[in-house]
Amino acid sequence: MGRENVMEVKFYDTVNDELLKFAVIISQSNGKWVFCKHKERDTYEVPGGHRETGENILETAKRELQEETGAVKYEIKPICVYSVTGKTRVNDTGEESFGMLYFAEITEFAKELHSEMEKVVLMDKLPENWTYPLIQPKLIEKYLRVKSNSIIGATVTVTVDRPLGSYHPEYKDMYYPINYGYIEGVMAPDGEEQDAYILGVNEPVDKFTGKIMAIVHRKDDIEEKWVVVPNGMMFSKDEIRQQIYFQEQYFDSEIVM
Repeated sequence: MGRENVMEVKFYDTVNDELLKFAVIISQSNGKWVFCKHKERDTYEVPGGHRETGENILETAKRELQEETGAVKYEIKPICVYSVTGKTRVNDTGEESFGMLYFAEITEFAKELHSEMEKVVLMDKLPENWTYPLIQPKLIEKYLRVKSNSIIGATVTVTVDRPLGSYHPEYKDMYYPINYGYIEGVMAPDGEEQDAYILGVNEPVDKFTGKIMAIVHRKDDIEEKWVVVPNGMMFSKDEIRQQIYFQEQYFDSEIVM
């Protein structure tokens, strides 16, 4: 493989402000991923673009988000600095270039787009045909890891609607060997209340308060599941995987601890 084909993505807590040339804004709306389709391409991309003269990097992020998605009402927050080394359609030299990665939750869109984007698409799953396939999937993976790390260790109360020993209300052959439920008032990426597996409790319960010890990311689905255990109890990834296999066997899942 020639050097021109090598692409490296790195992440930093901070760099000098003058190095930040791009802003990329991973976005969701009502539990769906927000992607843009350029008028001249048949691929999908996360909104973002170049920093203009006189802008601070947050202003760049807000402008690009508004221009490319038509976002009218949204909340935006920084995730981290990223860099890309290698030639791309926006970097002819291949030298390391830096940008700021953001996350935005969009609650209202304009009726029309006034940019180079043909349309905005809301997706349940991440696309297969990326404009930047060696870069943007890694940025989303980083966002998901940062999000997970911020909640692991938190104490939550799970309302159990599928107790140990019960069967799925629709898929009658799916038996629940553990308690399974949701956290009231906490919204998940799919727009529903956050689901959770309860490990370490060997009898049916209606409610359970414990600590989040892991996040189950589904690579082929927008949903993610929390793993909640009694205080002081620990499980390995393999032990978690075995206990949640009854449901996760149908998905390409990754356990983050």
